[in-house]
Amino acid sequence: MLSFFRQKGLSNVLYGAIILATILTFVIEFRPNASTRTASLSEMCAARVRGRCLDPKDFSSAYRILMPSRSAEMSRRLNIKRVALDGLIERELLDDEAKRLGIGVTEEEITDQLYAGYVRASVPSADPTVAQAILQEMYQAYARAGLVSQEVALAHFNDRDTAIPVDFRDPKSKVFDMKVYERQVRNLSNRSTTEFRAEQARELLAAKMRDVVRAPVRVSETEAWEEYARRYDTATVAWFPVKEAWAARWITRANASPSDVDAWVKDHAKEVEQELADRQKQDAPKAGHLRHILVKLPYGATDDEKAAMLAKLSWAVARIKAGESFAEVSRETSDDTGSAAQGGDVGDKTDGFVPPFKAAADALTPGETTAGAVETQFGYHYIMRDDPAKAADIEAKVKRSVGRSMYAKAAAVDAAKKVAEQIRAAIGGGMTADDAIRDAVASVVHAGGKVDRLRVLVPPAAATDAGTTRAVMGTVDAGASATPTPLPEKVFDASTDADRPQVQTSSAFNRGGDPFPGLSPDGTTSIVDFAFSSQDGNVIKDPIRMPDGFVVVQLKQHKTATRDEFAKDRETFVQELVRAKRDEALSLYVRRLRDQAKDDIKVDPSFIQETKVDGGGGGGGGGEDEDEY
Repeated sequence: MLSFFRQKGLSNVLYGAIILATILTFVIEFRPNASTRTASLSEMCAARVRGRCLDPKDFSSAYRILMPSRSAEMSRRLNIKRVALDGLIERELLDDEAKRLGIGVTEEEITDQLYAGYVRASVPSADPTVAQAILQEMYQAYARAGLVSQEVALAHFNDRDTAIPVDFRDPKSKVFDMKVYERQVRNLSNRSTTEFRAEQARELLAAKMRDVVRAPVRVSETEAWEEYARRYDTATVAWFPVKEAWAARWITRANASPSDVDAWVKDHAKEVEQELADRQKQDAPKAGHLRHILVKLPYGATDDEKAAMLAKLSWAVARIKAGESFAEVSRETSDDTGSAAQGGDVGDKTDGFVPPFKAAADALTPGETTAGAVETQFGYHYIMRDDPAKAADIEAKVKRSVGRSMYAKAAAVDAAKKVAEQIRAAIGGGMTADDAIRDAVASVVHAGGKVDRLRVLVPPAAATDAGTTRAVMGTVDAGASATPTPLPEKVFDASTDADRPQVQTSSAFNRGGDPFPGLSPDGTTSIVDFAFSSQDGNVIKDPIRMPDGFVVVQLKQHKTATRDEFAKDRETFVQELVRAKRDEALSLYVRRLRDQAKDDIKVDPSFIQETKVDGGGGGGGGGEDEDEY
C-alpha cells in the first residue's frame, strides 16, 4: 500500500489520509467502554454531571416533551428550560443510584414501554409543589393537543406518573405502527428512534429508582385519623383589635401634659436627638415641593364611612393648625405610606397626578394649603406647597413635634394594652363583647371629664363630585355649638373613629390555618392552641401583640371532625395523604443527592435563559403559542 501511495503522488496521499481516518474512527468507536459518553475539550454540553456531558440534543428533546404546545409564554411562566435541565440532572443522579443498588432495565422493558405508547421526561422532584404544577400544565397541554384524553391526563397527574401516554397506533387498525411511531418521535423530541430509545432507557431507569424511594411509604390508620382531625377540626373566633394609632390619638395625646412629654424626652434624649436630626433634613421645605395627607376611602364607601374618613383627616388638620409640623402629621396619619415616610413629600411635578389633585396642587402658592379636603378616586387629600422662606419656622415646629410624637407612640403601646386588658376582663366576667368594648371606649371619651372633639360638615354624596373641596373644621369644645348650616353634622371622637375597637369575626380555620391577618407566627400558634383546647365563649388569657396594637380573642365555635365523617372520606383521603408523603420522601431523597453531588454538577446558563418578551410592536402575531423552534 505504501508503494501505491508513492506512485500516485498527491492524490494518493489524500486517499491514504481518508483510509487512516476511517481506521482511526473504527478503533475509537469499538474500543473498550466505547458506549460510555465522554467529552472532548470542544464538546458543547448543556450541563456536566460527574464528568458526563448532557448533550444539547438531550436537553432540547426533554424540553420539547415537557412542552408539546411549544408555548414561549408557558415556558417563561413556568421556567420550563430550567425545569428540563434540572430534570436531566436529577435523572443522571438517580441512574447512578440505581446502578449502585444493582437496579437496571432490560431491552424487553424498554420495548414494552414504547410499544404500549408511553414516553417519559424527568420533572424535578426537589420541590413537590413546583413538580405538581409542571405535571398539571404538561398533561393539560397534551390533552389540548389531542395526544391524550382529559380523563387519562387527570389519572396520570393524580398518580404523579411521568409516563406520558402517546398513541403510536395506526388510526385504522388500532395496532402499533412503526411509521406512526417514527413520526410521533420526531415531532415530540426531534430525535432519531435510536437516540430516542437510548434516552427513554435512562428515563425508565430513573423512574424505577423513584418508585424504589416512594414505594415503602405507608400511612397508618392512626396517622390518617390524626391528620384528618387536624384538617377538619375547625374553629371560629371573634377578635377585638385595639390599635396603637387610636390609643395615641385619644389617650396619650389627649391626656399627656407638657411635663409628661418633657420628662420622657429627657429620659430618651439620645434617641430624640437622632430622630430630630433625621427629621430636620427630611422635613426642611424645598422650593416648589408638595406635601399631602391622604385618608383612603373604602371602595363603594357609604356616607357614614365618608364622614368618618373626612373626620379623621380633620383631626390631622387640627394638629397642623395647632402648630405641629405638616410633615410629622403626614408621617403619622397619611395612608399614602410611600410619601408618608418622606413627610408627605410628593415632589414638585404634578403631571402624573389625577386631575382633581393636580388642579388643587397647581393653584397653591408657597406656604399655602388647600382650603379643605380634596376628594379624588383614592380618598381625601389635604395638600400643602413648601415655602423655603419659612424654613426657620418649620425647623422650630419639627423640634416641638418630634419629641411629642415619639412620646405619644411609646405611650400608646401601654395605653392600647390597658384598654385590651380592660375589654378582656369584662368579657371574662360575663359581659358581652359589644358592651365590653362600648364601656372601654366610653371611659376613654370621658377620661378627665372632657376630651376635645371634632365637628365636620359632610355634604351628602349626591351633592358633590370627586374633586370637590370639602370643609374641614378645627377642634371645638365638646359642648360647643357649630355654625348653623343646612348640611348634616358628624362628631368625631374616640367612639366614632374608624380605628376604634370593633368586633370582628374570623372565617372557620383548622389547626394548620391562620385565624386572621396580621398575626405573628407566635401569635398564630397561641390563638390556634387556645381555639382547639378551650370551650366556646371563653376568652384568651392575655391580649395578643399585633404589629399595630393588641387583640383580644374569644372562641365563638369549635367544630370537631367525627369518625363517621372520616369513614366516608377515608379511601380518598388516605390516597391523597400517601401521595403527599411519597412526594415528600422523594423530595428529601433527591435534595440529598443533589447536595452530595453539588461540586460535580456544572450547568451552562445559556441553555436555561428563557426567550425575552419583545417590547416592540412590530412583526408576528405575538400569540401565546409561538414556536420557539
